[in-house]
Amino acid sequence: MVCFTLVGAASPANAYAGFSESGATGTGPRVDFGVHGDTARYMIVGAYDNINNIDTKNRPLKIHSTSNNPITIHITELPDASTAPAGADLETLVIDKKTGKLYIGY
Repeated sequence: MVCFTLVGAASPANAYAGFSESGATGTGPRVDFGVHGDTARYMIVGAYDNINNIDTKNRPLKIHSTSNNPITIHITELPDASTAPAGADLETLVIDKKTGKLYIGY
């Protein structure tokens, strides 16, 4: 059993969180967060179009923990910068191999 509580702009009576197998973004399992009549208004989390996706619908994404253990995000692969399209405005990302920390250079 999975239980979701939506808090914020949607009233509890209109809040929606549900599973689906397809949508405007492609075929595959996903959870839509929104309101009745606009089920994917706030966020979609799913595995569709051969990619694991978190679509925040142009809203900020905040990941936090209330425990004493920090959250760790493990990135196993990043695309090579040479594959970026011509004219792409790239920033420099550097990963410290000893600590795993990610730094951005301007």
